[in-house]
Amino acid sequence: MKFIKGLIKFIVFLIILVVTGIGVIFFLISSPKKEIDVTWTQNDFNSYLEKVDVEFNDLHASGEDFLANNLIATGSTTVDTTVSNEELSAIANMSINQNSVVKDIKIKCHDNNEIETSCRIGDLTPLINQFPVLEQFESSLKLIENKPVYMNSTLFYNKSTKLFEGVTKELYVGKIKIPVDKANNGLEPGGTAINNAIKQLDGFSVNEFEVNSDGFKFDGTLPTEIQSAEKFINY
Repeated sequence: MKFIKGLIKFIVFLIILVVTGIGVIFFLISSPKKEIDVTWTQNDFNSYLEKVDVEFNDLHASGEDFLANNLIATGSTTVDTTVSNEELSAIANMSINQNSVVKDIKIKCHDNNEIETSCRIGDLTPLINQFPVLEQFESSLKLIENKPVYMNSTLFYNKSTKLFEGVTKELYVGKIKIPVDKANNGLEPGGTAINNAIKQLDGFSVNEFEVNSDGFKFDGTLPTEIQSAEKFINY
């Protein structure tokens, strides 16, 4: 389940580029039309750790490490459980650091591999500093700080390709609904990057994966611990 933090963060980064490219950033001034009613507590985080039996401490890899493939995965633990919406939201929020671009992550699963995710975009200055290509959009990007993001999509594991796949059905940034074709085209490189990172994780394997109304049903193995390979830039 460690891939969740990288997936969420990379998706938001690409959302920013998609929105910028279609020129609607200056309209982003209110909340999305849909809210996700998921609330998590420290108990949900503790419950997640007990279910998957992994180590999580101050040295755990951040979302930035995950995207940069700056990881060392050690050990392997067998997991066959369902992780609830609250537990998914808990691990997603606990995995980001205090300066990360993404804040207040909520995850709600439904039957038929459907998943809703939402978050809030925070201070974008560190992201712009880390990716100089964004400097040309700095004035526009500042307009979406502290704006909500909502996405409804599908997520499933393809046993033939051994890849996680999905389709975006709805995407809102603020009050603006992003065209589905642009959302999917813009997010496709992110999905590829996430799959590449997951495939290189020692100790990670999937026997069964399903998204249903109870959460993520996962049967496979996870690394016991994932740490930064070296000191990475701390957002």
